[in-house]
Parts: sequence; C-alpha cells; structure tokens
Amino acid sequence: MRKIYQPGRSNVLSCNAMVATSQPLSSQEALNILKLGGNAVDAAIAASAVLSVVEPGSTGIGGDCFAIIKMNNKKAISVNGSGINTKKTNLQYFKENKINSIGLLSPHSVTIPGAVDAWYQMHKKFGKLEFEKLFETAIYYARDGFPVHEIEAFHWKKNEDKLKKNIITKQIFLKNNKAPNFGEKFTNTQLAKTLTLIGKKGSKAFYEGEIARDMVKSLSNLGGLHTEEDFYNQNTIFSDTLISDYKNYKIHQCPPNGPGLVVHLMMKLLEKFNWNNLNYFDPIRYHIQAEVTKVCFETKETILGDPQFTKMDIGYLMSDESVNNLFKKINLDKVYSSDKLFVTSHPETVYLTVVDENLNAVSFINSICHAFGSGICSENSGILFQNRGVNFRLEENHPNCIDSNKRPLHTIIPGLLTNNIDETIMSYGVMGGQYQPIGQAHVLQNIFDFGMSMQESIDAPRAFALNNKLKIENSFSKISIENLSQLGHDIEVVQEGIGGGQGIMIDRKEGILIGGSDSRKDGLAIGY
Repeated sequence: MRKIYQPGRSNVLSCNAMVATSQPLSSQEALNILKLGGNAVDAAIAASAVLSVVEPGSTGIGGDCFAIIKMNNKKAISVNGSGINTKKTNLQYFKENKINSIGLLSPHSVTIPGAVDAWYQMHKKFGKLEFEKLFETAIYYARDGFPVHEIEAFHWKKNEDKLKKNIITKQIFLKNNKAPNFGEKFTNTQLAKTLTLIGKKGSKAFYEGEIARDMVKSLSNLGGLHTEEDFYNQNTIFSDTLISDYKNYKIHQCPPNGPGLVVHLMMKLLEKFNWNNLNYFDPIRYHIQAEVTKVCFETKETILGDPQFTKMDIGYLMSDESVNNLFKKINLDKVYSSDKLFVTSHPETVYLTVVDENLNAVSFINSICHAFGSGICSENSGILFQNRGVNFRLEENHPNCIDSNKRPLHTIIPGLLTNNIDETIMSYGVMGGQYQPIGQAHVLQNIFDFGMSMQESIDAPRAFALNNKLKIENSFSKISIENLSQLGHDIEVVQEGIGGGQGIMIDRKEGILIGGSDSRKDGLAIGY
C-alpha cells in the first residue's frame, strides 16, 4: 500500500469491468461501450479510435498497433497490426540515390499504416457491437472538438517547429502557427469524415478508394514511392503468443517483428539474481537492470527482424544456454559496453487495456512512432503518417535491413500474464519507444519482487540504459546518482518522465479488478 502522506494515485477497484488508457476521454468511451453491451475488443477499438483524435502526437490511424487478446477462456492470441514497407523503397533504391539514412521527416520513413486493418480484423473475429458504433464518439471529438489535456498540450507545444515543416500538417494541427493550449478546443474535420467512412465501410474504405488515393498522392507529392497496391497489400497477422515461465505465471508477448522476446530474456536474467535483501531504490537494482537491458538489446539489434525475411531460432534464444551466455556478460562491479546498441528512441505511443465482465482481456498498443510521426499529413483526409520506417537499417544482410514489403523491427509491445491454468491474471503495458521492454520488466519486478500494487508499480521511479547513457528520472536521490556514476554509468537526468503505462490485475479469489494508470500521462483507470 502506498504511503498516503505522499502525493500519488490510489489503485482503482471494480467488480465487473475495468479500462485503463492514457486519456480520460478514451477511458470514458471504453467504459460506455462496455455498458452498451460491447466486449473487451469492442471497447479497446473504440478507445483507440478516440485516442487517434485526442492524442495526435502519439497515435492515429496513420500508425500501427499490436494486441494480445484473451477471449472466452481460450488461449491468448497475438495481433500484429504493423505496416509493411512499400514495394519500391528497398536498399537498392537508397544505394542508387546515394541516400545514407532514413530521415525522420522523410516520406521514405512512412510505412503503410497497419492499425485500421487490425482494428477491423479484430472486430470481425471477436467483436460484438456494430463496427460503426465504435467510431461515433471519436467522430464527434474530431468534428465538434475536444479539450486538449495537460501532457498532450506540453508535447504539442514542444513539436511546433516540426509541425510547421509540412503545409497541410501546419494548417490542420496548428492555429496561427501555434499549438493549442491546455484547455483549448481542437478539431480535425477532415479526420472526422475519414473515420465516418471507416466506420461505415470497414478497413476497405481506408486501404482502397478515395482515402487510399489521397494518402498516395500526398506522399508522392513529397517524393514518396507509395502506391495504391502497397495499401491494398497490407494485412494483419494473427498468431500464438510467445510464452515463458515466470515464477508461477506465464508471460505472453507478441512474436517478432515486435520486440516482446526482449521481455522474456530480461525476466529470465533478472530471476537469476537474489532480490530478497535489496530495497527497490538500491542503486545496484538499477545497475543490474541497466546491464540486463544492454545484453538483451544487443540480441534485439543484431538478430531480430521480420520473420518473413529473417531466420531466427526463437527457441534457442529463449533457451537456458542462450540466457546463460547473456548472464556471463553481466558484472555487478562495472558496466557493459557495446558498439551495437545505438538505436533510435522515441517517447510517444499509447497503451490501453480492457477487462470486461466475462474477464475477457485485451492488451493493446497503438503508435505513430516519433512525436507526430513523420510530420506529414494527407491532403484531404486528415491522416498524420507514422515514421516507423526509421527503425529499418540500411545495412546489407542485417536482419532488419530495409526491403520491399518488409515490416521493420518494432518497439511497441502489449503484455499479458496468465496463471498455471491459463487464466488471465494481469493485462499491462508500458509506453515509451525503446523503453517498453524495460518498463514491462520494471512493472513485473515491482509487483512480484518488491511487493508493490498495480498503481505503485507504474508510479515507481524509472531508469533506462540507452546508447551508453543511463537515463534516470529527476526523482532519484543524489546518493543513488553518485553510486551509479561510480560503477561507470554515464548519467543523464531526464526532466520529463520516462514512458507511461497502464495495467489491470484480476484478483480471482476476491472477484475484483485492480487498475492503475500512469501519472506521467493524462489518463486514468476506471471501472464499474
């Protein structure tokens, strides 16, 4: 239980259903859908549709999504809604045109948006209400306006200059060249029309016809190589989850091209240490996590990619032999250094989770990659495009080398925990680009090694080893910083929070749901 004399949030409890998202308007809509008779999948899609309007800096229908769905007491299913690369944007193109990198604002960074097809296919398999019903509130906010909340206003202001670089983006997302202020209303009427068509006609309205033509034209005008065929070829992948044992539970993650494997490797390594005599705030705890992050990310950045293009022995990577080899690289007295860990990082993403009255659970994450994605907006349909293509490598024979119709190695990962009889115990996720697997490991450790509640596990101070820096939140003590520096860490104190997160635990003995939502974001958990 949290110290009630300190600022913080209480856990949210309910007996029937629970939602947790990064935005109050989204959480409210998910709850409304559940009360209308919708199930967890319906509520998750409706919540994500609202987020695509009210958190344009983090998500949108021009982006990707992943989900883990556990319905009707059946096995958990992984949903891969990541977008493919265009047919023409391959390594040969970059070589011939002497392009050495994929620019964050370049049309070549725009992979085909995968989220809309994933929403539609998820609904076809599991949805209960009419698909069109799930878009009504999102359309209302886009057409009539919504009040911009605090954290979103902060990031919007921070990205003003980026939004000025594209004339359509500037017209839609800025007012008199300024970001909307906290508490100011914002509308996107073009997006409202687009969402209306998607609601009525399904994903076909997005990937074929006038919306697809508008997206292709908008990107082509900037030098993009996108075609209507590329949009037509986008598809969603349903598969089994990747599962590993953890204490008396099973961790579920989406397979590659997502990086969920990293969570499995991190937890297998962290279980090898004795945490009994360590305080949560002990610097050695953060040192161990930093070192575990480095060796696991080395695996991620040198082996993982799109399995349709890259051979990966997932069984071996998760084996005791493989984990022990990683463990040998970790030293309690000094830092591990690698020249293979320089990766792009971005803080923007939205994660949400829903558990309905039948204890069906959806763990769901949606993103446009960097803040406001590529900064490129379609001319007539109000769609802000992701820049997920920056995750590709321009290195021949690299597993994540750019190629035609290939999916880039992703960062966004939903998480799910089941017990030994395959009942959902927790649906959870952490936002923040490359931080996500570390964040999930933090949350799991906070709960099961340090005895924290759902909300406490999300609120706890965070550190993130990236590109030979140890980024830590401003809440760390001077003594902790000094101790970590003495071990060899190059410390960078982050003034903003690291990532965000939501989670719902299911207490099956008491018959209650326990929700938590990160105070680093605008959102909340709420149930009934």
